[in-house]
Amino acid sequence: MHLPIDTAGRFPVDTAGEPLLYDVVPPAAAPTHTVRIAPGVDAVRITGWNAEDLAPRTGDARTHADHPLAARAVGLLDARERTRFDPADGSAVTWGEAGIVARGASGTPIFPRLDPCVIGVVESEDGERILLAEHRRRPGFFTLVAGYVDVGESIEAAFAREVLEETGRRVGDVAYVESQPWPASGALMLGMTSRTADVDAQAPTGGELARTRWASREELPGLDLAAHGTIARRLIDRWAGHDTRKAGTWR
Repeated sequence: MHLPIDTAGRFPVDTAGEPLLYDVVPPAAAPTHTVRIAPGVDAVRITGWNAEDLAPRTGDARTHADHPLAARAVGLLDARERTRFDPADGSAVTWGEAGIVARGASGTPIFPRLDPCVIGVVESEDGERILLAEHRRRPGFFTLVAGYVDVGESIEAAFAREVLEETGRRVGDVAYVESQPWPASGALMLGMTSRTADVDAQAPTGGELARTRWASREELPGLDLAAHGTIARRLIDRWAGHDTRKAGTWR
């Protein structure tokens, strides 16, 4: 069986949103890369064809970030296409059938790159408001502060640093909550929660955000928020539902 994925990263899905599998690749399409994503199931990159040609509904790495088959398919195909040479000696690499190990001339195993990224809730000191952000590169909706973990940095320290750099607020009581694979960028999103006493920015910001705003639970339904299915939206919805954290976990 094959899961065809076009060059834009889209694949056909059924009315329930499940990826559609086919016995053969679409006629007149040109497959370029193939990876084994499950026993008897291959993901195939197709050129000269669009996913909409097979089905009226399509998915991609963002809409199916939590889907074990689709996320693996997109992530492994992207890794195969990005990593073509051994960083140690510049030799061309050959990928195994499963797409999770490549080897160059030296034979040293090379694995798909996975970048840890923190994202999370910044809650007011009284627990009644949440700090939302609109990104300059992705305008039109409010989401949560996020950023990549630096070398030698814990995820708690990374989140506190990102919040300070992007919003000028100092946070404490930082804790890990949950995670989500994000094959669209090869990241692993690590969901965090925190609190701050800083109503206003206390330090200069890096300019990545178009704006920030505090919102109460009552105000959230009237705002354009991150899409359902994303970890940002899950964290916002959990906060809105008065989930509380104890001993580093939300319940």
